[in-house]
Amino acid sequence: MKSKIIIGTWPLSGDYGNIDLNQIQQSLEFCYENGLKEFDTAPNYGNGFMEFCLGKVFQQNSDVQINTKIGNLPFGKKSFDIESLKKSFNESLKRLNKKSINTLFLHNPRNDILDYDKIIDFMEKLKNENMIKCIGLSKAKDFDYDSVVELNRFDVIQDDVNLLYLDSIKKQKLSKTIFMARSPLASGLLSGRITKNTIFANDDHRHSWLKEERLESLLRRINVIKENSGIELPILAMKFVLNLENVDKVIFGIKKIEHIKKILELISDYKLNYEVIDKFKMLYEKDFGLINEKQYSY
Repeated sequence: MKSKIIIGTWPLSGDYGNIDLNQIQQSLEFCYENGLKEFDTAPNYGNGFMEFCLGKVFQQNSDVQINTKIGNLPFGKKSFDIESLKKSFNESLKRLNKKSINTLFLHNPRNDILDYDKIIDFMEKLKNENMIKCIGLSKAKDFDYDSVVELNRFDVIQDDVNLLYLDSIKKQKLSKTIFMARSPLASGLLSGRITKNTIFANDDHRHSWLKEERLESLLRRINVIKENSGIELPILAMKFVLNLENVDKVIFGIKKIEHIKKILELISDYKLNYEVIDKFKMLYEKDFGLINEKQYSY
């Protein structure tokens, strides 16, 4: 089961609010010591800071698997120009202290790419040169990729999957493609700690969108989930995604050692009854009984 779990490092980057350097190091080391050795990151997580931390902590650990991305750059910049992608990848390798990585993802492109062939050829070249093991696409939510690229050209697909968002698993998974589910706790909404009075700090990326009508509507959905479960909300949320068909791996974002301990506890008891899974799928299809609130969905 540990091989199915990937540690998401975005919450450690400072983009969810300030974080202590010792906390970052101790959290990463605790993951490794407990057999969680695959990590998801990106150049824009903390404006390159998270890749730097991973490189610093794991520079001597050859058995650590790092997945990073190209397309989104530090300081809010974004470019899918081929020369920019090459430069971004090389800079990531330097920050990570690696000569190669596990999976390289295109990071949430929408209408940014007109010619996928050239970019995939570049990634294939990296793969043939053993600089990356897998070619990946980290999907932008609700964008129709089928109209612009054949998804079976990617070794790995990454997309949001959680109790509040299941659109990404409605289609049959491509037979040879690894599917990674991200955001199992829906940006913290399914942690059980967010209320209608929660105000996110200006340096927390949720500050711009998780507020007012959207926040209140999402909390109404979460109340329906709670009413239909006898399981602690975050445990239910994590078990739910781990038990979904067609999900090969799950990215769990962590910010402190307590989060890692929760994941380790989950590994020993992760099974969830299929009737329970079907019940929450049905609730999702009915938008949890809410009327005319689709515009405020996750």
